[in-house]
Amino acid sequence: MSEKDTPHGRSTNESTATNRRTMLRGTGAAIVGMTGVAASSSTASAVSTTEIEVLDVGGSVFGSGSTPSIPVGEEVFIFAHGWFGDTTVASQASDVATSMADVGYEADEYVAIEWDATTINFIGAENETEDVGETVAEMLEEFYDDGGGDVRLVGHSLGGRVVLETVNHIDDSYEVETVAPLGAAADGETVCGGGLGSGEWYDGIADNAADVRNYHSEDDSTVGAAYGGIGGAALGTDGSGCPDDTADTYTDVDVTDSVGSHMAFLGDDEVGSDLAEAAGVDVDDNGGIFD
Repeated sequence: MSEKDTPHGRSTNESTATNRRTMLRGTGAAIVGMTGVAASSSTASAVSTTEIEVLDVGGSVFGSGSTPSIPVGEEVFIFAHGWFGDTTVASQASDVATSMADVGYEADEYVAIEWDATTINFIGAENETEDVGETVAEMLEEFYDDGGGDVRLVGHSLGGRVVLETVNHIDDSYEVETVAPLGAAADGETVCGGGLGSGEWYDGIADNAADVRNYHSEDDSTVGAAYGGIGGAALGTDGSGCPDDTADTYTDVDVTDSVGSHMAFLGDDEVGSDLAEAAGVDVDDNGGIFD
């Protein structure tokens, strides 16, 4: 397992901005909590919750229990939830998978990553995403070693951090086919390279992912209130903020026209169609979403 450490040297002004962002996160975090608890789907889904295999990585993260295994298949969909999302992870995963299935996507296995995110300590949950990402990276290494095929790794909110931490921690001999943060709870600079130095996830994106698609919406006021700071970019609201300074494998996907809130990424038609297309589905022949 290789970790890529790319620390930033911070000036006094940068430290002030960091403290400001920490304060703002408290405001945004409360909103995430209120919306996240009510995220379950009440409608019938093309991909039902019973098709979602929920893998609990809480025990392995805290040092007890064994790490679960991702079921091996030629095409595997994996979803990671955000803050308070562990109680509704199967329905959240079902919503995203169904939005892809609506235009012809079909996986051999559907997996949801459940981690201990039900806590009033948002900063603690945010910090936990690195450990969760490292665990998922180990699980993916085992999956690929056992003959697993293509992976579509999707994460919502703090789950967006989980999937980016995963490609940051996975060994350089592996490459994840699609990595998709939805409304990622992170600063945009984390995926930037050059300038003052690489963002913390830049190397993992560049080296260990074939295609990273960051879905963001200007109407995601939850992430926008918590990240980016004064003059900065929030990854889930604005995108990277450095379009000329990201890895070749990275793309910002603006879904403002269809996603009107933080939770609306889940099950959104435009997000699902674009993800399916990234997975090789000919979307024009399966619904005509794109011209």
